[in-house]
Amino acid sequence: MSSKKVSGFNALISNQEILKYLKSVSIFKPTPVQKKSIKPFIQGGNYSVQGRTGSGKTLAYLLPIIEKLKEFETQSSEDLVAHPKVVILLPTRELALQVFSVTKEISHFAKLRVRKLVGGDKGKSLQGLFKSKIDILVTTPDRCLRAFRNKELKSSSLKYFVYDEADQLLEPSFRKTVSAINDSISNHAKNIFLVSATMPLNFDEIISEFFPERKFTFLGQDEQNTIGHNIKTFNHFVEEDDKFFYVKGFVKRLNNTNGLIFTGNKARAHKLNEVLLEEKSKKPCYLLHKDLEVKERKKIVEDFKATGGILVATDIFARGIDLNHLEWVLNFDIPSDADYYLHRSGRVGRAGRSGNVFNFITSRDGKRKNRINETLVNQGRRDLRISTRKTF
Repeated sequence: MSSKKVSGFNALISNQEILKYLKSVSIFKPTPVQKKSIKPFIQGGNYSVQGRTGSGKTLAYLLPIIEKLKEFETQSSEDLVAHPKVVILLPTRELALQVFSVTKEISHFAKLRVRKLVGGDKGKSLQGLFKSKIDILVTTPDRCLRAFRNKELKSSSLKYFVYDEADQLLEPSFRKTVSAINDSISNHAKNIFLVSATMPLNFDEIISEFFPERKFTFLGQDEQNTIGHNIKTFNHFVEEDDKFFYVKGFVKRLNNTNGLIFTGNKARAHKLNEVLLEEKSKKPCYLLHKDLEVKERKKIVEDFKATGGILVATDIFARGIDLNHLEWVLNFDIPSDADYYLHRSGRVGRAGRSGNVFNFITSRDGKRKNRINETLVNQGRRDLRISTRKTF
């Protein structure tokens, strides 16, 4: 079916409970990546899907999976306990909780059992998890692997395994864990979906290395992560020693708006947060990095979503998190990797909303800027290059 001819979800989804959910959240038209993915996902197979940040990738795989799960219910009388039919793997706790929240919303309509298993969950709270029926399990790499090794989680009933933010999950930092998970699911998972916003140039080789026995169909390459026309990018050239001075004026100019500031590491984030707190902004300031306690990280994200303000963060917050009220992003420190530049910038301009991306660029950033721009050009994204001239 041509995606150009699809105008509504009725042409893609038949389950009435799912359609009721979509109506309840005022989602009426599928996005390009949803048009391209839903029908193939329903048909089954192994797919790698790329879609730009904020393009609706989560629903692109959740809707067809839930459609098939409801179909399985009418075809089979199997009543397996503690063996999920679907596992959704995400690289961080924050991303997993966000996907879990969306999945739970749909499950209220579709009457499915959704559970989470993420880093930071207490053992006592999990005692009954694998004793109850599970349709969909949302999890993170370390907790997922531990469950397999402890024989709490079995792959015998797996029908779908989703790697969300697949480009990050297949990076060297996750290689050992993800490879062990792949060994655990073996050939039991009939369908594997790799979902990501960015795609390294050698992504097909990486996939072949991790899944040598499987052939993947690539969907939506033209929907890769791009900063849309509803995002404007501005650059300010400043010396490294002057950054903390200039950021004060920058924040004052945008004092009544909600923004996200990315730094290169935890120490920089702490220092910047202290500088902003001294300014006594009209809006609250928050600090987020991976070394904070899980409960504290959760509260910070919840408070920022509720009140807005300014959030100072490391790249733990660069991927996937959707903040409806976010109006701008500042790259206080330019990242060394083009994908992280795209993911950071993609926190704004999601779902058609407008936003601004600001970059502090120093004389030390020449190689980083050139490396990012070269990668963007190689991926056909010349319009995303970091400008060589001051624009704010």
